[in-house]
Amino acid sequence: MQAHGFSRWVVDLDFNGLHQQAVEAANFDYLLFSLGFYAYCVWDAWYHAKPNADKTKTAIPFIIGGFLGEMGAIFANRLPIPTLTVAMLMIIPMICGMIVFRDQ
Repeated sequence: MQAHGFSRWVVDLDFNGLHQQAVEAANFDYLLFSLGFYAYCVWDAWYHAKPNADKTKTAIPFIIGGFLGEMGAIFANRLPIPTLTVAMLMIIPMICGMIVFRDQ
């Protein structure tokens, strides 16, 4: 079976405990693009939902989340549960940023 990008099939393999097979099946060229783009899309949606948000400061936690996600994807073959670890590396900084800048 040929994998295209980071498909649902790869995530299913990882969540079912077949971590090494998931890492081997993933096409990391697409994954590296999609994680940064995902972090940008989350920030953009959150930024436009806040009427007085400061564009320069509010982007920082999302940039950190995107960067950590990219680093997690690069080193995914060394992580015990790659999908969950990369997701947490991205989501935690973004949620912290939303909490810190919630009153803007």
